Amino acid sequence: MSNKTPIHVVLVDALNLIRRIDGALRGFSKTAQLDSQQLIDLTNQALRKLIKGHRPSHIIAVFDGDGDHWRKTFYPDYKADRKPMAEDLSSLLPSIRQHWQDIGVQSIVPAHDEADDIIATLAHKISQHNNQCTIISTDSGFWQLIPQGINIWDHFSGQWVHHEQVYRKFNVRPQQLLDYWAIVGQSGNKIPGVSGMGPKAALSILSEFGDLKTAFSCSDPDNKRLNKLLAAKEQAQTSYRLVLLKQDIALGINLRNYAYIAPTTDNPSS
Repeated sequence: MSNKTPIHVVLVDALNLIRRIDGALRGFSKTAQLDSQQLIDLTNQALRKLIKGHRPSHIIAVFDGDGDHWRKTFYPDYKADRKPMAEDLSSLLPSIRQHWQDIGVQSIVPAHDEADDIIATLAHKISQHNNQCTIISTDSGFWQLIPQGINIWDHFSGQWVHHEQVYRKFNVRPQQLLDYWAIVGQSGNKIPGVSGMGPKAALSILSEFGDLKTAFSCSDPDNKRLNKLLAAKEQAQTSYRLVLLKQDIALGINLRNYAYIAPTTDNPSS
């Protein structure tokens, strides 16, 4: 078996990065005018910092598709209340991608799929081949990937996300996150969870049974929380399917096309 150069792939949740920086610039105001050049400069600075700090062999910025994805078809209320991206920011994205390409960062813009599923699929394939993968995002949805040995870096707090951080926020292990969200739901994404069961009930179920699969196989007439869960099994399963990141999206890409090559001339203001 031949020796191979170690691969470290950095996957950037592009809109997460851009929107956080844009929000900071405009104070999350709907009306404040977008300073296009400042936003481009700051996103470029962020990527340069990530490249310097993580030294990737490959780096990919992943964007969302057009929103006509499988979750919307499966559950039409998914993200129903989500505010659309500001028009001035949306129109700037092609220019941002071009500037990123100029500093050596290639992008993936799927036709329909959500960036989260594309990133999870890439991370899964990369880690399956015993290569290092780092996801750059503040989205806790990626925390479900921690048990697979996938690294998650919060650029804005400047720290890795570890098991301890997951437990501090949700009081469950990363392995239990999907079951937890299946019960409590995710209000920001309009994922319902089980009606009338909040975090306290979810923690009680997971503490007693460990996971949903075990809970669904049990029977106890005196356990009110269990019976409430069993009565809403379909609702919990629907929510579980929605929060579970797909790791089998057909990508049709060659990783070699995303190798990081430092630009020979790099204009700091580009």
